[in-house]
Amino acid sequence: MKYLHIMILSMIPITELRGAIPIGISLGLNPIGVYIVSVIGSTLISIPLILTFRHIIHFFRGKKLFKVIVDKVDRKIESGMRRLTNVSILGIVLFVGIPLPTTGTWTASAIASILKIRIKNALLGVLIGNMMAGVIVTALSLHII
Repeated sequence: MKYLHIMILSMIPITELRGAIPIGISLGLNPIGVYIVSVIGSTLISIPLILTFRHIIHFFRGKKLFKVIVDKVDRKIESGMRRLTNVSILGIVLFVGIPLPTTGTWTASAIASILKIRIKNALLGVLIGNMMAGVIVTALSLHII
């Protein structure tokens, strides 16, 4: 049951994986189990987040107040879309994988939605990034690095 709590903590925007792993380890849980459930929880939440953020962006496109801003961002994105397609997964991986404040799954999901990255690519990037961040945070929590 404690592993379920850790998984839920890894889904919450304040703690995410970066907070769930140290909490799980401090509770005396198996670090490998904590790592696995934290990566799963933090990655699973990205699917509904990406879909929700896309609906929010679509909503703002229909409002006059935000139309100018959204159209300007869309033009910028479309002009560089060829380059973005090649680096989209790598960018998400690096963004999520480096455990700094505000660089987690929630922000990456919003960025993927704004940049219109395919859900499959965004999910893969978030998964690999969470795995990287999880290794770093686990190593820090266990005083290995």
